[in-house]
Amino acid sequence: MKIGFYAPMKPPGHPVPSGDRKMARLLIELLDSIGHEVVVLSTLRSWEGRGDRRRQQDIRHAANLELERLKRDDASRDLDLVFVYHVYHKAPDWIGLDLAGFLGVPYLVAEASFAPRQAGGRWAEGHERARACIRSADAILCLNPADENCLRDLVAGPDILQRILPFTSGPDSAASTPDRKAVVCRFPNLDADAVWLACAAMMRSGDKLRSYRELSAVLEMLPGQGWNLIVIGDGPARREVERLFSKMATRCLFVGELEDPEVGKWLDMADLYVWPSVNEAFGLALLEAVSHDLPALAYDYGGVGAIIEDGANGFLVPAGERTLFAGRLQSMISDQAARERMRSNARRKFFRDHRFQAARSRVADILDRVLPTARRGQSR
Repeated sequence: MKIGFYAPMKPPGHPVPSGDRKMARLLIELLDSIGHEVVVLSTLRSWEGRGDRRRQQDIRHAANLELERLKRDDASRDLDLVFVYHVYHKAPDWIGLDLAGFLGVPYLVAEASFAPRQAGGRWAEGHERARACIRSADAILCLNPADENCLRDLVAGPDILQRILPFTSGPDSAASTPDRKAVVCRFPNLDADAVWLACAAMMRSGDKLRSYRELSAVLEMLPGQGWNLIVIGDGPARREVERLFSKMATRCLFVGELEDPEVGKWLDMADLYVWPSVNEAFGLALLEAVSHDLPALAYDYGGVGAIIEDGANGFLVPAGERTLFAGRLQSMISDQAARERMRSNARRKFFRDHRFQAARSRVADILDRVLPTARRGQSR
């Protein structure tokens, strides 16, 4: 089957790394591994974060031009399915739905969300378009269970919503415990006997900066010994992030933006993953941590609970409860036996729920059961 893929939030080839970009790439890899031919329809980004209606109109005009281009493109006429990743009011799909209708092929959406309170707001057109896309979808892959309640009243039938747990192509095994801190001698401010905390996130304004602010406030509540923090990431707000951690600078190491293999090496050396996850849908970085057998501590936002099972492979803390967050973190730092138990649980959780192979089988089954017209398209 030939699948046209579009990611209005952030295209898979975007130069700035993020969870959205990584998930888009993972979905393409997954569809390709099933045996389908995947074509990226457009790199146009429809996301507009300020509520600027003039900018939104400019984006819609550009999308209309892209849509007309695709309708004229002979290659588009061979598509059997249009697959769109991440649709919501700030990143509406102005291309995929209309192209699917023009071609008469099924329309599938992965990670759609709908916020009724945004009706008539600064993204009013995007809100209505997201509603139309959700209502028109032949199937919606729900990566975030927290989205389902608002989607259920919009979809055309009960079989449209198909849950699929967040997934990643994690390592087959993590580094053995004695080797995890083999590089410590390169960084004199890291203590090989301390508990190493890790987090990985872009440094930009908005929720990411809010998460860094929460984390720094929590760490200031801890005793000033027995732990180090490894911060993976970079971005325009780096100077402000470093300032937030200035009181504990001697215990922090900022390693910058790294490619996935290097990120994995640091996660293998860490003892805990700690990230407030402010307003995150589920947190792909949290999933990466779990894939490296790391217990994790996070605020209970969105679908984070699909990855962290409270008390099993980490702890979930009610949003904004800094004192409780600090207490949970201190208990994990102090209790090695609990960390090792949670490490084992993290490994079991990843292999049970979040492996790439499991998602591959699940999506293949959804395409076969829910989209029979797409299956028939293979014979064209």
